[in-house]
Amino acid sequence: MTVLHREGFPVPEPLAWSRHTVVMEFIDSFPLRMVEEVGDPGKLYAELMDLIVQFAKRGLIHGDFNEFNILIREKEVAGKVVSEPIVIDFPQTISTNHANAEFYFDRDVACIKRYFERRFKYTSDEDGPHFAEALEGAESERRLDVEVEASGFSKKMGKELSQYVEAVGGDQSEAEFEASSRHIAEQASDEDLDEIEHDDVEQDNDNDDIQTGGDLSAHRAFFGEGTAREVDWEPARPHGLVRTDFGLAPLDIAGEPQISVEKIREKKAAKGWAI
Repeated sequence: MTVLHREGFPVPEPLAWSRHTVVMEFIDSFPLRMVEEVGDPGKLYAELMDLIVQFAKRGLIHGDFNEFNILIREKEVAGKVVSEPIVIDFPQTISTNHANAEFYFDRDVACIKRYFERRFKYTSDEDGPHFAEALEGAESERRLDVEVEASGFSKKMGKELSQYVEAVGGDQSEAEFEASSRHIAEQASDEDLDEIEHDDVEQDNDNDDIQTGGDLSAHRAFFGEGTAREVDWEPARPHGLVRTDFGLAPLDIAGEPQISVEKIREKKAAKGWAI
């Protein structure tokens, strides 16, 4: 979201994050699914389709572009109230180099088409946009999937692409770029996959450190420069409680299975359980 906001895409401004939580700008708006009617559905439809295309030209596919993840904010322009779309929810975003990129691109397009036909009774005369057409004119050096390491584009592929672009001076055609990208993907060896898996393991280990304590100094969150507040996280502690406080005192179960069953039955019967 930081990268998309920096590049001028209509997304909320992200302010801070800690593990799975993101603090972002409040958007005074309604989800598209709650909007009963719009003044000009054709204009809003065109803006949303253009957003899908602009994402793709920068190497990204939202992957869940629908009425639940599009906010509609009204603002006044030249004395007229216009509807402005704001896009949210990016965890499933993938690279246009992903093996299933075209499928997810087409699905995003179909979601908007279907919703506008059903809710606003609006059907476009245009068949597209189509994945191949969306990539026409894309500038390889302005791709964002490399920077955000979107699924489908590994770190190693990004390094090799950067080296290639530097070698050719960034003047290759779109066809040459696509060919080089395919070559990089096809040449990904087991060593590349190991590197990706190793990165994932390291990330998992980092998360484990957070959940189980680890080095607390490495996991302190700061919320905004100037209004910073340091938050120390400590692992949950039992506060003196023991299992018997919850009626979970361990049974003294003998080794023989049948004896164990009888003891359990006796315990249940004593507590009024139906046997």
